[in-house]
Amino acid sequence: MATLLAHIRIKPGKEEAWEAIMRSMVLETFRTEAGVIRYEYWKGEAERSYYCLLSFRDKWAFYAHQMSDHHEGHDFAEVLEDIRLEYVGPVEGAGGGLPPTRDPALPEDASEAMRTAQERFPLTIPAWWEARL
Repeated sequence: MATLLAHIRIKPGKEEAWEAIMRSMVLETFRTEAGVIRYEYWKGEAERSYYCLLSFRDKWAFYAHQMSDHHEGHDFAEVLEDIRLEYVGPVEGAGGGLPPTRDPALPEDASEAMRTAQERFPLTIPAWWEARL
């Protein structure tokens, strides 16, 4: 499984446009993607800050999401000031029922889209997690 927390900052005055894009993204993601488990957007305390909790059955489902037509079809550069993706892993017994985040190797027969996604969004498992999985 792959779970991420996106730390997002929106350009000034773009909050309404951002939230409209997010409503569209959530609707299309749940409508068209079988591998999505959680996909939620939240406003942060700091001005123009948002968070997204994304959880997929595996990193391939996350990569398919990132490369999907409904994801690639938005002009994120118009609204995003900054975004940082952080892979997160649930604490056993306290993670909302989500399984651990895993990083399987890219299969030799992976599509070009999956290879591009692997380059753009490499999954990293911090060393200190190993004893905590």
